[in-house]
Amino acid sequence: MRHSMSARGWMRYLIACAASGLSLTPVGCAPGEADARLRVVATVAPIAALVDRVSGGVADVTVMIPPGASPVTYEPALSRVRAAASADLYVSVGHPAFSWESTWLAGLLEQGDAVVISGSEDCAILPDDPHVWLSLSCMRSLAESVAEAVRHARPEAAESIAASLAELLSGMDHMRVVADSVLGPSRGGTFLTLHPAWGYLAEEYELRQLAILEHGSGDAGPAELARVVGEARQVGLVNVLVQPQFSAEAAVLVAQELGGEPIGLDPLARDWPASCLRAVRVLGSQGGPGQRPQSSCAT
Repeated sequence: MRHSMSARGWMRYLIACAASGLSLTPVGCAPGEADARLRVVATVAPIAALVDRVSGGVADVTVMIPPGASPVTYEPALSRVRAAASADLYVSVGHPAFSWESTWLAGLLEQGDAVVISGSEDCAILPDDPHVWLSLSCMRSLAESVAEAVRHARPEAAESIAASLAELLSGMDHMRVVADSVLGPSRGGTFLTLHPAWGYLAEEYELRQLAILEHGSGDAGPAELARVVGEARQVGLVNVLVQPQFSAEAAVLVAQELGGEPIGLDPLARDWPASCLRAVRVLGSQGGPGQRPQSSCAT
């Protein structure tokens, strides 16, 4: 039974199923049509969205960790294992602290011939923060690497890939202008969050990220909650950023104690440009004592 297996044992079982002769051709596609499409798999939804936008319409992209699932606990479904085993290109997070890939990725890829691109390559990573897709610099570098790999695999689409990349990089330039404008004046400020997902924005704009779950997961005991409330009061914070991948119970308790409210912000949202821009707006408004984040994202 699945629930009696270790992650390693479940991985072996899924790989065996994926290699058991089941057809990997998408339903409804003729063999030539399926072969013409580049099969790409990405570990998380924001990176999958980047691949979609930069690939010039020649790729079918599968996400390993679906929206709403937590990388801490998610075990991949058989359909996703099969997609990874037959992928032409796999785009990973690539950060040593991203424990899901440490557990699953080697087993997923050992059965196939996928070219692997790491989202952490050519990127100034933070040692304890795997959320590289929330770094504009890292995503820009990744977009260029993905475009090069797709262009190499489908040279006939080089023109559309170049146009897609140019459009995406232009959008990133706009995001940078917005971030500089909104977060620049907040340098030296502090924001309060349940899960420490926003380290790259904090690092770049000299913000302090005060996290309830200081180590990213687990439970916060009474002493830890009291410490967070005390530090938040010292700098005038009232609201708490919460992520849908984690229970908000601790965040609700802290927000109530401070007289504020939990504010939803998903670091794994597929529409990562909108998500990043909203994060910028929220973090910018958190930087001032007692201010409440705006609910709309920048455009």
